[in-house]
Amino acid sequence: MAIANLNAPVYGIVGGDGMKKVHAPVNASFPITQGSLVYLDTSAHYIKLLDTDGHAATLMGVALQPSVVTSNLDNGSGVGAENAIMVGWDCVALLGSTAGDTYHYGDAVYVGADSQTVTNTVGALTKILGTVILPKGVSSVTGASGTLIQVLVKSLVL
Repeated sequence: MAIANLNAPVYGIVGGDGMKKVHAPVNASFPITQGSLVYLDTSAHYIKLLDTDGHAATLMGVALQPSVVTSNLDNGSGVGAENAIMVGWDCVALLGSTAGDTYHYGDAVYVGADSQTVTNTVGALTKILGTVILPKGVSSVTGASGTLIQVLVKSLVL
């Protein structure tokens, strides 16, 4: 499934506006899409799109905005590339499911094929990114391309 900007957060689980957030530095060479899971690159000291189980050790959360905005007013070129974006955690976010997986309430999820996809098939994966939260009355969801599931995202570094 290709990643695109997505307004992923459904709701938060803490007081105030509902989720914890922080501004995190970005690098123009590694654009961030809204709704993607991001990790802190501890060598470069900025965030990147989550891509491996190893990088999940420094999961920050879900990108609440894109790092580059495009506009049809200027023929689609990048406008206003940010040097920091807002990242949220302790929130329930919509993330892509993996075909062949069946998700139940409370299942732990791990890094999937891209920064907007998760799997509950452990295999060699070790870093839990969050927990499946299914709506009332839904006992399970079968993963497939384009099927989104609700995941309680927890930061592993904050």
